[in-house]
Amino acid sequence: MGKFDKIFNSEDKSEASLTSEESVAAVSLVAAEANSPDADADILESILWDSEVFAEYSEDDMSAMFKKLAGIISQDGLGALFKTAWQSMPDELVLDTFAITAAMFVIDGEVSEKHLAFLQEFQQVLGVEDEEAEEIIEDVVAAYSQVEDVEPELDVEGPLYVSPEGNFSVLIPVDEAKGGRIDEEEGCVAFSDDFGILLKIDYFPIAGEVEELIESAGESPYLTSFLNNFIDGEILTKFPKSKLLYTEYLEDEEAYFAVVDLPAGATLSVQENDGSLTRLDAYRGFMAFIAEDFCYTISCQRIYHQKQELGSLESEVEDMMNKIFEFIETVEFSPLE
Repeated sequence: MGKFDKIFNSEDKSEASLTSEESVAAVSLVAAEANSPDADADILESILWDSEVFAEYSEDDMSAMFKKLAGIISQDGLGALFKTAWQSMPDELVLDTFAITAAMFVIDGEVSEKHLAFLQEFQQVLGVEDEEAEEIIEDVVAAYSQVEDVEPELDVEGPLYVSPEGNFSVLIPVDEAKGGRIDEEEGCVAFSDDFGILLKIDYFPIAGEVEELIESAGESPYLTSFLNNFIDGEILTKFPKSKLLYTEYLEDEEAYFAVVDLPAGATLSVQENDGSLTRLDAYRGFMAFIAEDFCYTISCQRIYHQKQELGSLESEVEDMMNKIFEFIETVEFSPLE
């Protein structure tokens, strides 16, 4: 399996016992986390609801299962959860598990080359033949492409967070049942959960000298200087081993984007054999832009356990940039009255 060996061939094992259904969800969750550690658990949950394997599950059952799996990951790690789940899984559910996992990577009616490469490796772990895997992926793409064709006609609904100043509202991207948390401070709000999601909004009003500076220098130089100073002061000086990896000004979006490597800077920790907690490593993406007389910085994280889990810098940058853009689409910016 190459870079995924430490997860899928781990010698670690959890003391927890898993049902057949929990094993299916666990293997799919580990696969998603291994391939994309900032994967959205809500996507997996919606796919599980579509599967006959979970036909008898209630909302409480599903919530309890995800809490249990998150607890095992936190305490024992992804490798231990995978080994425990794989040893508990009946042979007749292997193909269902592969189909559920493949469905998580269908985006805009297709599976990207990166995700296809992962699925080709993952099928070997599950012992799925090439022909079977190709057929399952084709069926999953066809099924979920039809779903995507309908989704744009539906109104997106959910609980909203409204900033104290009233300058924006946003769909809350985390679920309390999965350890979702909302942390507020003056000028910022962070959404995080037990599965590694982190989406943070920092903001401040533009007025006076700042407004004059933007008018004289232009948005591009201002945002570039602003975000670089923000990263220097809030990230690089607080995490001694952190490193700025990538910067780009996005002309079409009038936004400045940057990616930082944060060793031991993730919002999740793992428990070591001696009982101590070790904070995981992460890439963090930042995007700065101006909307309705406010300057915003929106950030997300990509957790990793080992460097070999990461794709190319280009692919990691693209994934985080897309994650932030998707989040921004759920935000409604408002001018102050």
